Amino acid sequence: MLEPEICGEFFSALPHCGIRIHNSEISCAFTTESPQVIIDDSCLCLPGSGLNIEFQNVNSSFLRKDSNSSGNLVLILTSNDRNEQLTIEVPRSADQAIDILTKKLIRTHETLPDTGKIKITRPAPCLSCRKKRENVRTDIASHPIYHILSFACFVDQQVWIDFNRKMLSFSRAFDPSKESHPEGIISMASSEAIISMDLGEIFNSIAYLNDFEGTESTIVQCYNSYGHKLLSLIQQNTELLDFWSLISATERHQ
Repeated sequence: MLEPEICGEFFSALPHCGIRIHNSEISCAFTTESPQVIIDDSCLCLPGSGLNIEFQNVNSSFLRKDSNSSGNLVLILTSNDRNEQLTIEVPRSADQAIDILTKKLIRTHETLPDTGKIKITRPAPCLSCRKKRENVRTDIASHPIYHILSFACFVDQQVWIDFNRKMLSFSRAFDPSKESHPEGIISMASSEAIISMDLGEIFNSIAYLNDFEGTESTIVQCYNSYGHKLLSLIQQNTELLDFWSLISATERHQ
């Protein structure tokens, strides 16, 4: 088990690294240069990346070869419920950072043990929600959030993605561009990051105006079929709220 202080030393010794976040509704990949670290009790924060790691909810940590690049190692952190995972791609040239980690190695494994593998679990929806999910899987444009993101891109302002889980929390701006994928997945990209959302797991949304970084902004909170908040979409204007109201009224009358 890594302590936040050791992981903080590791990050601080890295010239750069690639970070991947994965949970049941969202996946995200981005790069960070010379990461800076803030540690508060058991929480490690990378302020330049908008990422927080709560080490009390880290179940396991493994260092292994990167299957996608023989020149890299990867540090894998998996949550207690195995529903969240953080992967940090480490260049083999980062000797100092690797030395910090290897001093904490306990044992070696031929393959990644189950405790280090992510195990996605989702709430079992009712029949109506199941049909709605299946519809989104076959026609992503049937989901209101698809159109809200389309409008957000049309406005040509950055969209912030914000979520808070037990192990990881994340808040970052993305450029207004989108790309839909099969089975209800939509992605947004910036110059250094890409995030993908599974719209089939978003069953409800609530929008309101609030101050965000000194600007009146539209905040759209997205929920699963059990009413648990999954993520927030934020754009610094009021037009997005007007469009969300229009989309919501249309959906209610269908």
